[in-house]
Amino acid sequence: MSNFQAPPLTKVNKVLLITLVSLFLIHSIGQALGWFSLVQWFGLLPGATFPLRLHTLVTYPWVETQLMAVMFNGLALWFLGSELEGQWGARVYLKFLFTSIFLAGLVYLFFAVLFLRGTWLGGGVLVGSAGFTYALCTAYAVLYPERQFLLMFAFPVKAKWFCLIMAGVELYIGVFSGNPASWGHLFSMGIAFLLIRHQTWTPIRWWLKESSAGEKGGKKRDSQHLRLVKGDDDKPKYWH
Repeated sequence: MSNFQAPPLTKVNKVLLITLVSLFLIHSIGQALGWFSLVQWFGLLPGATFPLRLHTLVTYPWVETQLMAVMFNGLALWFLGSELEGQWGARVYLKFLFTSIFLAGLVYLFFAVLFLRGTWLGGGVLVGSAGFTYALCTAYAVLYPERQFLLMFAFPVKAKWFCLIMAGVELYIGVFSGNPASWGHLFSMGIAFLLIRHQTWTPIRWWLKESSAGEKGGKKRDSQHLRLVKGDDDKPKYWH
């Protein structure tokens, strides 16, 4: 077995990790002292007064309440996010990440109001950085379906099956445990899949591209966006 080597931590993901850990510490201190809870300020709550809480569509994944979740999701940002950012560039990576989170939040709001509230299926306040992790895992599974993850840190599983197992677990938890986070995770996976799998659709292609840089004489360079590249043996697949 080849030696494992972690990818270098990129600047964008370093900032994301510092933000995530800092907000977790602030929330933990506020909770311990009984002063405040970031869940009340930044959590995504179906049926809440809008537009006063529109900011929660982008703030809800930054509120983490458990140390193990911070560690696990932080590692996902480092290992998966750094590799994807290195291939896509910082702009495309951030667009993908926050578009997945924002649209997943919107879908969750409508889904919770129409089907979840007042039932055993949940529909409560949505928080947690796992939305980032599930979006990244889905993107990675689409781009590198044959690569292997360690299920439960022990059993090697191909990325495509690992992602499907995660989706199945979240669906089970959402249906039988009424955990609102599970629905948010599933929606993050669905949005991420659509963004990557259907990148050739014009609106997505326009959005997931690098901004043009001006040149002398007012001309602009051709915009770069993700395109699917295949090797001679049709592996590996990646976006460039």
